[in-house]
Amino acid sequence: MKSTIATCALLALAMQGAAVAQSSQMQKMQREAPATGSQATQSQRLTTEELATKAWNINTFEVQAGQEAVNKLQPGDFRDYAQMIANDHINMQDQLRSAVKNSRGVQLPNALDSEHAQKLKQLGSASGAAFSREFKTQQIKGHQEAIQLFRDYAASGDNQDLRTFAQNSIAILERHLQRAEALKAPEGVM
Repeated sequence: MKSTIATCALLALAMQGAAVAQSSQMQKMQREAPATGSQATQSQRLTTEELATKAWNINTFEVQAGQEAVNKLQPGDFRDYAQMIANDHINMQDQLRSAVKNSRGVQLPNALDSEHAQKLKQLGSASGAAFSREFKTQQIKGHQEAIQLFRDYAASGDNQDLRTFAQNSIAILERHLQRAEALKAPEGVM
């Protein structure tokens, strides 16, 4: 009888320990798991002002980076790509201005933010193969981030004109990303 009581007590302690461990594991998983549902949507939702500011910085940077590359590179795929992004982002900037025109209280910046200004500075100080590598790296990373930003706003933004702008821009940004990833080091880099 004593052994039966001892066995039951040990079994109860083991079950209690397992329940505590399981509860602790569940809490840990909840802390580490990415937010889902409405919690994720709220944390990723951009205001109209934020999207307008970020899109303006992206477009302005791409135009200036493209022009820098056109000035530094000899004719070829890299230079063609640079001209394409400059032209496309000029058009996107015009579309952004048009979308913002009807949005109350939304002001576009008049100077690049520090992040994009620093990237331009890095490009400006590079030359030759280092310029090509930096340009390609910036193009890939920047377009990946821009695509995600525009997708997020297109899905949940609160301004219909800017949602349409974001949605229409995604295909252009994806094309830019694909072309950037395919770029080979140009010959005749100055």
